[in-house]
Amino acid sequence: MESSIDLSKVFVKDAVVLDHEPFLNKDAMFDFMVDRFVQAGIVTDKLEYLDALQYREGLGSTYMGNYIALPHGKCDAVTQPGIGFCRCVSPFQYESCGESGEVKYIFMLAIAGTQTGDEYMRVLAALAGLLAHDEFIDLVSKAKSYNEILEIIKEFKK
Repeated sequence: MESSIDLSKVFVKDAVVLDHEPFLNKDAMFDFMVDRFVQAGIVTDKLEYLDALQYREGLGSTYMGNYIALPHGKCDAVTQPGIGFCRCVSPFQYESCGESGEVKYIFMLAIAGTQTGDEYMRVLAALAGLLAHDEFIDLVSKAKSYNEILEIIKEFKK
């Protein structure tokens, strides 16, 4: 089932940011990344999507350990599913649902309100599968461009 998800097709070019300065906190990062989704045209209402992210944060931690955060929000302001990625030059403190840790790699999912839970869980599972590989994180940590990240994803899905 998972193999039918091509993550390289849902990574949003305008929401892939490499070597950003560390954020002051999670809310500043949310604000920055949501602006990227709005600019890319996959989120029509910034506040509605921010509310969806905060709602999801209240359900359980999106801090994954290993410098990774996986925030996601589902709402009608998302016109098409997308994944944004931000790599910080150094870690910042990420607080999520009572957990805290240093984060350098943010994979943010925008989930359309019309998507079924099954569809978005498959995307989440496919992404989590990649993130379980230290080699994947190592390659992403050195990637120089959006296209290079897509190539890394395609390589790992083989």
